Amino acid sequence: MLDKKIINIAHDSAFKHVTGKAIYTDDIPEPKNLLHAAIGYATISKGEIIKIDYSEVIKSEGVIDIITEKDIEGINDVGPVFKGDPIFTNTKIQYHGQPIFAVAATSYKLARKAASKVKIKLKEKKPILSIEEAVKKKSFVHEPQILKKGDAKKNITKSEYKLTGDLYSGGQDHFYLEGQISITIPQEDNNYLIYSSTQHPSETQQIVAKVLNQKFNTISVKVRRIGGGFGGKETQSFLFAAITAILAKKLKRAIKLRVDRDDDMILTGKRHDFYYQYEVGFDRSGIIKGLKVMLASRCGISPDLSRSINDRAIYHIDNAYFIPNIDLISYRCKTNTVSNTAFRGFGGPQGMFCIENIIENIADHLKIEAHKVRIKNFYKIKKNNITHYNMKVEDNIIQEIFTDLIRSSNYIKRRKLINNFNKKNSILKTGLSITPVKFG
Repeated sequence: MLDKKIINIAHDSAFKHVTGKAIYTDDIPEPKNLLHAAIGYATISKGEIIKIDYSEVIKSEGVIDIITEKDIEGINDVGPVFKGDPIFTNTKIQYHGQPIFAVAATSYKLARKAASKVKIKLKEKKPILSIEEAVKKKSFVHEPQILKKGDAKKNITKSEYKLTGDLYSGGQDHFYLEGQISITIPQEDNNYLIYSSTQHPSETQQIVAKVLNQKFNTISVKVRRIGGGFGGKETQSFLFAAITAILAKKLKRAIKLRVDRDDDMILTGKRHDFYYQYEVGFDRSGIIKGLKVMLASRCGISPDLSRSINDRAIYHIDNAYFIPNIDLISYRCKTNTVSNTAFRGFGGPQGMFCIENIIENIADHLKIEAHKVRIKNFYKIKKNNITHYNMKVEDNIIQEIFTDLIRSSNYIKRRKLINNFNKKNSILKTGLSITPVKFG
């Protein structure tokens, strides 16, 4: 299967990428009288705004104007599916990095310098930051979801072997090549042209129109290339497009907002981090008889896309393995942190991360190679081919692929060398593993 000839095909833009000729949003020639924007944001995780003094901001060099929640003619929300993502706040602080205002100046450096001069009197409150605390206090952006198949508790109890444990999968910043950026240019008849580094230009159009309280067809969004997105510009880019549009409408001038890398990482969400607790029952060959898992993710302050992401984590908890009896509960935790969002895999990797750790722990407990436990639990062709969400696995070639890869990678021999090395070295260790993927 793996002996077929491989033909390399160049990416359409590869030459422009490596020679620096590719035009990204920040490379677009700037129109005359362009102003640069910067965002002033909260530096605490939770609290109330008592008083804001913008006098030093407005007096700062190069500043033309500022905008706050009061300047929004339409809706103060850029939530993609569910509401809860205000552009600006002037009362409650719900997370570190929450935007409060934006300033327009003659250069980005002057705009950012001015934004730092704001004086805000706050009443700080105790935030919910951890997944465990959110679960304990029942702080959720969506109701918990339960999925059951068979009788997990009964089959775990009567299993020959049992294991319990907990684990974490961490978050991850998208760290795209080009950061969040938007340029809005006023057109005739109160229309606006927006250049945005976004994965979702059509929804950018709709959200900006709602924010400006205008018809959709008055907003045009252009995207040539986004300089990397990985999910981080699917919804998170809306905020920056909205801010430039509000400023452009108020000042009747072109506005550019290029977010500095550190501000980008503060203002935008990441891959959802997860906490898991599990109980698994299995036989002496490693075949899983029953599995109970609690999955809880840090969603942040608003829903964003967390419902679908957490659903996909549930649907990938089996990865490529048939689990006859399973009991899952998924908590979508609301925390006083920036809302996490789409990231490559969209919840799938978090589900697979959990079961693969369980497989490794089963192998370690039984003192057998983990790849053998994986093979024992694979979905089969004519039996053991129904998932825990009652879908039949039809396009199943995992056995052939896995066998081919073990052979072509010389996996068995390499594992023996690694095991021998680790026995002789108490400090320095090496490792090698082979894992399957079911994604869809």
